[in-house]
This record gives sequence, C-alpha cells and structure tokens, in this order.
Amino acid sequence: MMGWWPEKAVTFVDNHDTGSTQRLWPFPSDKVMQGYAYILTHPGVPSIFYDHMFDWGLKEKITRLAETRTRNGIHSGSALNILASDADLYMAMIDGKILTKLGSRYDVGNLVPSNFHVVASGNDYCVWEKR
Repeated sequence: MMGWWPEKAVTFVDNHDTGSTQRLWPFPSDKVMQGYAYILTHPGVPSIFYDHMFDWGLKEKITRLAETRTRNGIHSGSALNILASDADLYMAMIDGKILTKLGSRYDVGNLVPSNFHVVASGNDYCVWEKR
C-alpha cells in the first residue's frame, strides 16, 4: 500500500493481535522506537499502539515524533525522497522539511543540510527538521 496508495495506508508498529499479550508476531522490542520514527515521519496514516504509549513508558518519545509530524504538516500524501538505503543506514527526506535516519551507521556524511537540527533521537534513529 505504501508505494501504491499511501493516502489509504494505515501504518503501525504493533497492535493487540500481533504483540502485547498475544505475542504472536511482535515487533522486535529493541526496534520499536525506530518503527515509530519511521511511521510518524513518513507518508501513510500512522497508528500508535496503546501499550507502547502507556505500558512501555514511551509516551514522551512517541509524542515528540507525533508533534514533529504535526508541526511540519506531514500527511498521508507527503513527498518521500530516499537519500540512502544500505544494510546499516536508511535515510529519507519528507516534504523537504524532515530528515529521518534509521540504522546503526553514525556517520551520515553530508546528507544533513546545515539548516536542519535534531528534534528526536535514540537507539539507531534520528530525526531532524528544517529550521
């Protein structure tokens, strides 16, 4: 759906049928915030899992990403420009306003323009917005 019809794609990291108490196909717990960094900065209609907000103690981090999305007007039809896609680095510009980096690579070279600043970061993710 994301590549074909992003305006109709509901994106999620986990839900009550996969993770939570079901534990059938849970999203890897050490990658949850990377997942939210992706869905909250990219096209699509993101859905936040209640358990992650209130049971996992991620409310502040998820809220910061959601506020960044809202402040920059990112929506289901936002323009996506993938700048790098390697085993240890994924980096994309969304609407020319937000940069999202996922992966273990620390050095991103000159992919971050000087007029962008960090608004959220954590284990293997970082999000910048245009000043």
